[in-house]
This record gives sequence, C-alpha cells and structure tokens, in this order.
Amino acid sequence: MKAAVRLPRKDILNGKIVEQMMLFLFPVFLGYLIQQLYSIVDNIVLGRLISKQALAAVGGSANSLINITLNFIGGITSAITVLVAQNYGRGNMEKVNRSAKTGINLSIFLGIFLSILLILVSPFWLDLMKEPADTRPLSLTYLYFYLASLSFYFVYQTGVCILRALGDSRRPLLFIGLTAFSKIFLDLLFAGLFKMGVFGTSLATLLSHAICAFIILFIFDKTSDVYQRDLKDFSYDKEDVKQTFRIGLPFAIQSMMFAIPNAVIQFKINSFETDAVAAYSAYNTVDSLFWCFSNALTTATITLASQNFGKGNLRRVRKVTLVSIIVEAIGAILFGVLFYFAGRSILLLFLKDEEPLFIATRMLKIIAFSYITYAPIDPLTAIFKSCGMTKAPLVIAIFTICLTRIAYITLYPIDDPVMAVFAFPLSWIVTSIVYLIYYFSRKDIFHKEEIRS
Repeated sequence: MKAAVRLPRKDILNGKIVEQMMLFLFPVFLGYLIQQLYSIVDNIVLGRLISKQALAAVGGSANSLINITLNFIGGITSAITVLVAQNYGRGNMEKVNRSAKTGINLSIFLGIFLSILLILVSPFWLDLMKEPADTRPLSLTYLYFYLASLSFYFVYQTGVCILRALGDSRRPLLFIGLTAFSKIFLDLLFAGLFKMGVFGTSLATLLSHAICAFIILFIFDKTSDVYQRDLKDFSYDKEDVKQTFRIGLPFAIQSMMFAIPNAVIQFKINSFETDAVAAYSAYNTVDSLFWCFSNALTTATITLASQNFGKGNLRRVRKVTLVSIIVEAIGAILFGVLFYFAGRSILLLFLKDEEPLFIATRMLKIIAFSYITYAPIDPLTAIFKSCGMTKAPLVIAIFTICLTRIAYITLYPIDDPVMAVFAFPLSWIVTSIVYLIYYFSRKDIFHKEEIRS
C-alpha cells in the first residue's frame, strides 16, 4: 500500500505573475537548452568528425518526418498538461491522479503505434522528399532508430509535462539533464571513439530515450505525491482519454501545420543538393536555440494560465497573456541580435566547408530580423490551449501557417536556397495579425473577470 499522496507546494494561483513566470521560465528554458545540447553535439560530431553527407542525412528529410511526429506528440502532451493543471487548479487531487495515470498509459500505447506506423512509412517518405542518393541510406538508418524510440520519448515527455503542470520545474530539469548527459556520452562513445557514424548517433538516441523513460516510470512508482502510478497499473479514465484527444488532436494538428509546410521547404532545399541540405541542417540547429526559449515560455504560460483558468480567474489569465507576449518579444530581439552578429561563428561548430557555411550564414541573418514578428503566436497558442479553445486556432493555423508557406514555396520562383527561409516571417506576420484579432474578439472569455464552474 502506497503512502497517502501529498500536494505540490508551489502556488501559482496567487502572487506576482512576472516573478512567477520568470521563476518557472528559466528552469524550463535551461531544460530545453540541455535537451537541445545533445542535438548540437550530434551535429558537431556528424558535420565536423564524419562528413557533410552525415549532417545532411540526419538534419534533412529524416528530421522533417521526426519534427512532424514530435509536433504531434507535443500536442498530445500539451493536452495532458492542461488537464492535470486545470484539475489541480480546481483542487480535485483524485482527478489529478487519474489524469496523470491516463496520460502515462496513453503515451505508452500511442508511442508503440506511432513507431510501427512510421517505420513502415519511412522509405516512402524519403522517396517523396527526393532525398539525395548519397544521403538516403544514412537517413533511413537514423529514422529507424529514432522512430523505434518514440514510446520511450513519449513517456519521458509526458512525465516531465505532468510535473510541470503541478508547478514543479526542478525535477524535470534533472531528468532532462540526465537525458542529455547519457545522449552526449553515448554519442561521443559510439560515433566519436568507436567511429560508428550515423549508426552510432542513432543507437545513442534510442538508448538515452529508453533510460529516461524507465527512470520516469520508476520515480512515478515510488513517489507518494499526487501523480503516483504503480508500474503495473495500466488503468485509464475514459473521459480523460476523450478530453486528451479533444484538446490534443486539434493542437497536435496545429503544431503539425508548422512541420508539414516546413517539410515542403525541406523538399525545395533538397533540390539544391547536398551543400544546401547541410547548410539548412546547420541553420536549423542554431535557429532551434530560439525555439528552446519560445517553447519554454509556452510551457510556463500553459501551466500558469491552465491553473488559473481551472480556478475561474480570467482576469489573471489575461495578465498571464500580456506578460507572456512581452517576454516573447524581448527574447526575440535578444536572440535576433545574437544570431545576426555571431551567427557565422556559431555555424563554424557544424560546418567546415565554405559553401554550406556561406549559405547557412545568409539564412540565419534573414531569420534573425524576423523573430519579433512571431512574438504573439506562441503566447496566444498557449492561452487558447489553457482555455480549451481548439477549433478556431486550428483553422487559423491551417490558413495562415500551412497555406502561406506552401503558396510561397510553390508559386514564388526560388532559384537560391536562401530565399526559401522567407516563407517563415511571411507566415508569422499573417498569423500574428489573425491571432490577435481572434483573441480580442472572444469577449465571452477574455473580457470577463471570472468564470464559475
């Protein structure tokens, strides 16, 4: 018999929002940076120690399919975060426990299903993307290993999201640090010391995800906190499953609206052959540092807004919205300045050939000036998720993100791979405008002081 559950101590329903946002944001941001660190080490090993073909194989078409998949998983885990945080905000600890158990068990089985499906799809995906012949076998190897680890990754991400939903930002940071350390150690061991190439980095990814998934399950089994789950407990709450898919699927699809047109951009980049693909891979690695910040802010915003929405305090939800947009804008400016002036020096970590380095530097300078146009998007996306608003944001994402990028790539004559990245700021400007109009038009939610359950 397990000990009685005890409650997390961090109260984010009261107090100064700016202070709470910062205290929650920085550990989460650090966690994302540490998580991104193993991708950076991956690309340094691939690009500097192996070849530009290895870097292009992992960071090209294979990465596009992985990003689509991870965006789908992110939508589902966001829904689990919302359910746990809302129930905690309402003070229903029994429901919090059931939501946490349901989330973990759903991630196990959904991860297995996705692994099987996508491993079968992988060869056809590379054919569709016109993967260059000299990188295709390496891309397929990486895909098979990464996709085989999806169930482990899903469990790990769900566990971290549940802890964050309860206001715990310390232990997720420790888990992420462990994942990064194990991945980097195995990466350097297999690919660096043993010279196993892409096979080595792929195996390191699989093993690191597995290690952290089992640690998450062990911690959840041994804890006496509200999220406790026995290792053999595969029970679930039907209503929570429905709610997870009701909230999660639209936002998973919305997240994929970023990844799917990005795959179209990757397709266009592939047409310029290996130098352009390697350059785009290195550019994406540097660019991902900004998205670590933005994703961390989204996580912090969801946690604060969901708990306060669950309590019915809409006035405080609006304050969270404003603070989140301001913080996003400040981050966009700081990262933009850093990448514009230091971009080439950072890219030298991944590229040793001048041609791909020149292409990647130009891409990064274009995008550095554009981050500010993105400022309202992730904060408002987080607020919509927190309030259970799914349909309209999904429709907006389809017409602003997906169609704008695809239209630009397919209709505009692009004769230089650098021109492809203009698709990003173009879609951000359109989406920001429409999101703000929608937010201010929802007087039924965002113009009230509180909502009664």
